[in-house]
Parts: sequence; C-alpha cells; structure tokens
Amino acid sequence: MSFLKKIFGKKDPVEEMRQFHAAQDWVSLLHVTKSIAREELDAALQQEVEGCEQAAGDALSSINLDEGRWAQKNGNLLRAREDFQLALEQACSEALRQEAEQALAALAQGEAPTTPAAPAPASAAHAGCSTCAPASTSTPEAEEADIDQEARIELLLATMEPKLAPRYQNASPQFLQAWLATQDGEDALALRLFDAIPPAERNALFLFEHGSLLARSGKLAQAQKELHAALTTEPELFSAFAVLTEVLAASEQIGPLEKMLKESLAAQRFGGFCWARLAEIHVRRNELEPALAAGLKALDEGEADPPLMIMCAQLLERDERFDEAEALLQRLPGGGCGGGAHPMLAEFWLRRGTNVDRALESFKGAMRQEQSNPRWLLRISQVYLAKGWKKQAAEQIERLMSHGGLPEELKSEVEAAADACR
Repeated sequence: MSFLKKIFGKKDPVEEMRQFHAAQDWVSLLHVTKSIAREELDAALQQEVEGCEQAAGDALSSINLDEGRWAQKNGNLLRAREDFQLALEQACSEALRQEAEQALAALAQGEAPTTPAAPAPASAAHAGCSTCAPASTSTPEAEEADIDQEARIELLLATMEPKLAPRYQNASPQFLQAWLATQDGEDALALRLFDAIPPAERNALFLFEHGSLLARSGKLAQAQKELHAALTTEPELFSAFAVLTEVLAASEQIGPLEKMLKESLAAQRFGGFCWARLAEIHVRRNELEPALAAGLKALDEGEADPPLMIMCAQLLERDERFDEAEALLQRLPGGGCGGGAHPMLAEFWLRRGTNVDRALESFKGAMRQEQSNPRWLLRISQVYLAKGWKKQAAEQIERLMSHGGLPEELKSEVEAAADACR
C-alpha cells in the first residue's frame, strides 16, 4: 500500500513528518514521529515532534470515537469496545481521554452512545508547535472529496489487527466495496453487494463480515449460522468468534455461549477473551466467587478492558482484599497526558479514607467533564466531610438537594451526607 512506501522511504524523517501533517495523513504522521530519535534534536525540534505526535494521536482518537459510536449504535458492541479502547490509547488531550473513558463506561452499562459537539481540529490543541498548526481552512466537504477509496482503506487497515489487515488488503474489489458500505453504515447497500459476490469467493472472511452485518440488521439466526460456518472453516478467526458471542448473548442463548467459551478454552484459543465473557455470565447469575476467579484469569491472560478491571476490583473489595483491589484500580488509565487518578480509584480511596486530596482532584476533574452528573458533586462533598470541612460540604449538599431528578442510588447517600453536615 502507498502509505507503507511513504513510511519506509529514505527521506529526512522530520521533513516527512511535516509533509504528512500538511496532507493530514495522521496514521503516517503518528508512525514517523514515534520513529524519530528525539535525543538527537535540538529543543525546538523536539517540541515540534512532540506537538505533531499529539496532534496525530488526537486526530486518530477522534476518528476511533466516531467509529465506536457508529458500531455501538448498530449493535456491534465488540467493535465499539475495541474502537473506544484504541481511542483511549491514542488520545493525548485530557478531554479526549475522558470522552473515551466515558464511552467505555457507558458501553459497559448498556447506555446509548452520545454524540458530542464537533471538536476543534486536533492540531489546534497543540498551538505550541508551529508546524502542527492547521494546514488549511478547507471545508469538510472539500476534505472529504480529497479522500479517495485507497486512502480510506489504508486508514481502516491501520486500526485493524496486524494478522487480519493483509487479508482485507488483498481481497477482491467486490468484497472491499461491500465492506466499505458497512463502514459507512449503508447496511442495505452492503447486503446487496455481499449477495452479489460469487459463491466460490465466499470464504471465512466473507462469512464473518456478512454474518456481522446480518447481526446488526437483527437477523440473529442467520447471523449465527454464518458465523458458525466461518469458524468451522477457520477456527482461529477471532473476529468471527467475538461477534458470535455477542449474537448468542443478544439472543439469550447463555447456555450455548458458556459451552462455546469453555470449548475454546479447552482448545487453548482466545483465553483472555473467553475468561472475561465467562466472568460476565457469572455476574449475570450473581455467582460472584466464580466471576472473580474468571475475571482474574482474564487479566492474567492479558485482557486490559477497564470495565473488567473495575468489576474485579469491586469483587476484591467485597472480599476485603483491599491491596489487590487498589493495585488493580491503579492500572486504570488516568486523565489527560499529565495522568491523574481514575475516578473509580478515587472512589475507592474515599471509601477507605486514604489519599483524600488526590481523590478530590480526581472528582473535580470528573465534574469538569460531566457537569450535569450529580455523582461527582456528591463525591466532592463527601471528601469535604472526610476532611472535616462541614461548611464547604453543606454548600455542595444544598446544590445537590436542589438538583432535580437525582438517581435513586444517590438519594440515600445525599441524605446521609446532609445528616453528617448538621
């Protein structure tokens, strides 16, 4: 592909960086900035490289957030989780990191995706880097017209697991056209295009994409059949396995799902993923000890899903394994490039009466991001009470008491805090 030629050319990497930014080629820009030996540059160039890396990371993070919201809206929860996790890893700005964390948390709680106001261009967040200033003031329509199909495919492949990307790269034009239609949310068109592909070309990749599309269209029985066929042809095709777990869960086939997960573990396939899904099944059944055991095995296998970490930490805390719970919560990504405690870690500290100053800063940061969420104002008032600042706590409680529509789970805490202020 052309972007590989760009990356591995023998040009001056700093000059390549500037060219990639001018073209808004964020994938190539991020790759080349990470390859530059910064210790060999002067301070000004180091700042320029850092600024461009941050601009590329934020641009890609915004793209993955949008892709994740689309996937969540269309019922592809696994894809949404992957996109949101990637957005979290790529983000440099605090706002984007918080947005990705909130998207992951909302996904775990089954909430509908939200669509915030369009952000400023990623490079605008790094005004200290003159080279990384916006390259032009072209309209979105003009920019979209400049992105041809090859560039679109390159961008999508860059976010795909490395073992799978070459197979899409070498797929037939008919398959790629149908696949791009699914990425654009044009499901009816995609179904027609997939149906036109000759039977001889309907390999495991076709069965996976077509089955996933059927699942998003609500045709769960047909989707299940095609995804099973994909895995019969190619048992190691994780993407098909993952979507099949979503289909079985959505159709309330928990028994067959559990059996499939255990069979996969016996075959030593997809260990971390399977243990994580088994943990969810146990939680659903209120089988808390098996849930914790399965969740910890998933983490040992390399799963790093924040909702899984939070679930395990809560179960560890329930068992009074406080040090283990805290260590796990400390693995959650903090806020922004400067770090900071995750709000779930801050809540743990508050319950334990430790690190209350750091917890307060975390809650204030969370409230800046979710000003309408009364949870954070309550937590701030609880920290004030823990510090003995009753007057300041009472002011926050008054604000909470006047807050309309408090969630039921917070009402008793607000009342308890109000009593403590008297």
